[in-house]
Amino acid sequence: MITRRSVLLAGGLGMLAGPRLSRGQAPSKTPRIGVLWFGSKDTPAASRNRSAFRQRLSALGYVEGKNVVIEERSAEGNAERLGELARELVASKVDVIVTPAVTASRAARQATSTIPIVMVHAGDPVGAGLIASLARPGGNVTGTTNLSFSGKQIELMRELVPRAVKLAILLNPSNAGARRYVTDAMETGRKFDLSIAIAEVARIEDFQNAFAMIRNMRPDGLLVMADPFIGDQLAQVIAFAASARLPATYDQPNMARAGGMVAYGPLLVEHYVMAAGYVDRILKGAKPADLPVEQPTRFELVINLKAAKAVGLTIPQSLLLRADEVIQ
Repeated sequence: MITRRSVLLAGGLGMLAGPRLSRGQAPSKTPRIGVLWFGSKDTPAASRNRSAFRQRLSALGYVEGKNVVIEERSAEGNAERLGELARELVASKVDVIVTPAVTASRAARQATSTIPIVMVHAGDPVGAGLIASLARPGGNVTGTTNLSFSGKQIELMRELVPRAVKLAILLNPSNAGARRYVTDAMETGRKFDLSIAIAEVARIEDFQNAFAMIRNMRPDGLLVMADPFIGDQLAQVIAFAASARLPATYDQPNMARAGGMVAYGPLLVEHYVMAAGYVDRILKGAKPADLPVEQPTRFELVINLKAAKAVGLTIPQSLLLRADEVIQ
C-alpha cells in the first residue's frame, strides 16, 4: 500500500471545539451521548470512525467510563428499526444524539424536536428537511454534511474507459441525497454524450434484480453511490462488478479499501472528529440552531489495483500519480 498523506486526528479541526474542561470542575451531571448507527458499527471503517470520535472527545476532556456515558444503537442496515432505536435513546434521556448519515439523522429528528442532534456526513440535509440552511440550521439539528460526487465519478470513469458511452448507477432511492446525485450525474453525462441508467436497491432482495438489470444493459462502467445500506452489502456489490468485469467508481474512499476499484470522496473520519467538537460545544451550552453546518474540505482518491486487475483494466499512469493511496 502506498500513501501520500495521513490524517492527523487529535490535533486537527480544533476550531469546532470549545475550551477543555478545567481540572477540578465537575459538571452538574454526567453527560450522556447517544449514537444512532444505520449500518453496523463494527465494520473496519465504522470502527476507525468510532475510534476517531472517542479520541477527540478524550482530548476535549470527556473519557468514557469516567465523566461521560456513550450509548450506541445500531439498526444493522434495517431502516425499519431506526425509529424504535431513536426512541430508545430519547427515553434514556441522552443529552445529545450523534447520527452518522442522513437516514439515521431523519429517524432521530422524528423522535425528538428538543434533544440536540449532531448529524455526521449527512447528504443534502436541507432537502431532507433536517435543517433550514447550512449557515443557520434552526431547530435542534446541526453537524456535518456531505457533497454529491457523481460528477467526479463520471470524470474518473472517462479517464479509466475513454470510449465509454453507457454507464449504470447503483443507488438507494430512499437516501435523501439520491436526487442530487442523479441530477449531477445526468448533467455531467450530457457533457460527455453518455447514456446513464439507474438501478435502485432499497431492500436486500433488490440487489439481484439490480445486478440482472445492469448485466442486461451491458454498460461500460458502474457508479456506486455511498449509502449506509449499500455499504453494508458492499461485498456483494464488489463481487458483482468483478464477475461482470465491470469498471466501477465509488464516492467513498473506504469503498476502495474494502475492494472497490476507484473511489473519490471526503475523508469521512474527519467528520467524526468534527462531530466530537459539536458535541463538546452543545454540552457546554451552545444551541444547534446557532452552529453552522460544516462541509468536507479534504478529499482522497484511492485506487485498488487488485480490483482493476480483476476486471482486466490497466489504470492510466496519470491517474496513479494523482492518487492519495494505491492499493496493490
